[in-house]
Amino acid sequence: MKAVEIMVDSLEEIKKCIEGKNSIAISAHVSPDGDAVGASCALGMALKKAGKKVNIFLEKYSDTFDVIPTGGLVSNTIPEGFEPDLYISVDCGDLKRLGDFGKVFEKCDSVNIDHHKSNTHFGKLNYADEYATSASEIVYKLIKDWIPLDKDIASALYTGIIFDTGGLRHTSTKPETLNICADLMAFGFDFNKIYNKIFYTRKFEEAKIMGVALEHMERICDGKIVYSYATEKDIISCGTTSDGLSEIINYLKGIAGCECAVFIYAKENDIYKVSMRSGDSVDVCKACMAFGGGGHVKASGCTIEGKLDKIIEDVLNEVKKQL
Repeated sequence: MKAVEIMVDSLEEIKKCIEGKNSIAISAHVSPDGDAVGASCALGMALKKAGKKVNIFLEKYSDTFDVIPTGGLVSNTIPEGFEPDLYISVDCGDLKRLGDFGKVFEKCDSVNIDHHKSNTHFGKLNYADEYATSASEIVYKLIKDWIPLDKDIASALYTGIIFDTGGLRHTSTKPETLNICADLMAFGFDFNKIYNKIFYTRKFEEAKIMGVALEHMERICDGKIVYSYATEKDIISCGTTSDGLSEIINYLKGIAGCECAVFIYAKENDIYKVSMRSGDSVDVCKACMAFGGGGHVKASGCTIEGKLDKIIEDVLNEVKKQL
C-alpha cells in the first residue's frame, strides 16, 4: 500500500483550512512524548507567527521534554466554554487518545495530522501518513514553504523527529529524514544538548525502576518474545511515575534473539499500559489493535483493564499467533 492511499486530504487542503481560521487550538495524545510535544509546539509557534491566535493544550509531560521550546503557548487544561475556530490534533491515532481534550475537539471544525497506521481519520480533515517518521516530519512539510522557520520552531521539530526515530536509528529513517534534520540544524540550536537530554539523561528513580523491570524479565518462544512488567507497588517504591518507564521497552527489544518485546506497567486501579516493539516478523500494531490500541507495525501500545497475570497471558498469546 502506498502512503497516498491512506491520506484523505492533502496538506494543501489543510493549509487552506487553517488560513481561513483565526482562533486555533492544538492538542496531541495523552501522556505526550517527544514527538507529540515537538509537533504541537512547532505548529503552534508557526501559526502564531502567521498571525493566528493559538492555544496548545497538552497533558502534563515529562520534564525530559522541557528542552522543547513552547512559545509560552502550552496549557494543561481547557477553560470552561472555550471553543476555537479550528482544533488540530497531532500525533494522535483516534479521538479517545486525545483524552479530555477530545470533548472540545469533536465540537469544532477539526484537522487530524498523524503518522500512525491505526489512525481512524476522526477529524473533519485528515492527513495520516504511516510512512512518515513522525508527526513532526509532517508538520515540517506543512509549514516549510508557507511560514518561515526560526530557531525555536526548528528545535521543536528536530526534537520530535529524533525522538520518534530513536535518534535516527529506526527503519522509518530515510535519506529525506536526514535532509530535513540538516535543514533544521542550520538554524543553530544546540542539537547536542537536545540529543543528550532525550537519550542519555535519566533520573535516579528511573534507573531504579529499570532494575526492577529487568529482574522481572522473562523470555519465551525460544527467546523470540522478551517481556517484563512493573506493578503499581514497584513504581511507587522506586519513587517514580509511569512517565519514567519509557526506556524500558527499548532495552527489552535489544536483547539478542528478541523478535518482539512486551512491557506491561500499572497506570491505576487495575489499568495497565502495554508497550510493544518488534522486528520484521511481528506486526505489533495488529497485536495491540486486538485490545483496542494501535500505532506502528514495529512500535505500538494499548491500555487494558484487568488483573496483571491475565493481561500478561492474553497479550503474549496474541503475539504468539504471529510466530
